[in-house]
Amino acid sequence: INFRGQMFAGKPVLTWWEGVISTIGTGQGEGVILDGSYSTVARVQAGNGFKADVHEFLLTANGTALITVYNSVQADLTAVGGSATGTVLDSIVQEVDVKTGSVLFEWHSLDHVPITDTYAPVLDPFDYFHVNSIDVDLDGNLLVSARNTSAVYKLDRSSGQVLWRLSGRSSDFELGVDARFMYQHDARAHPDGTITLFDDGPGPSSQQSR
Repeated sequence: INFRGQMFAGKPVLTWWEGVISTIGTGQGEGVILDGSYSTVARVQAGNGFKADVHEFLLTANGTALITVYNSVQADLTAVGGSATGTVLDSIVQEVDVKTGSVLFEWHSLDHVPITDTYAPVLDPFDYFHVNSIDVDLDGNLLVSARNTSAVYKLDRSSGQVLWRLSGRSSDFELGVDARFMYQHDARAHPDGTITLFDDGPGPSSQQSR
């Protein structure tokens, strides 16, 4: 799944993700890169004992891959009406060196975004954040989309600090009626400074996806 054309080491390649997808739509697998003659260039795995998720496998100009990871951890969910000993999915962003497999950057949603920012029901496991895209902004920092907080986050690529939040319960911006969105996917930066995304609606933003 997630088949697309990308660039790697200055040459066009084909990439996809393969693995096992859970009933709640998260994955455990790896990214695959093929060259112009359909030979395998690399199979990219998450580091630090994790498995790569299905949602993002983005190659960068620096020879790295940006990948999503989901990890179940025990947590107190009473703040959102759940159990004191519940299970929550920590959404993880990793940047991995394709050639060496070294993890150059790792960010955990639970370290930066409270579970009370969610719009998701408290299920088991509780997927409060649901990271579904990563992109590189014009200044080199990262844009991260989280479906279940209905927000896009800009992350400092060195420290992991959240520089700003676009929409959601803790937005740093006030959005006009036509600019509101919910449950979005594919937040992408463009050379003219705009950000596009897929507003998955329905909700306060619109009655249909757009």
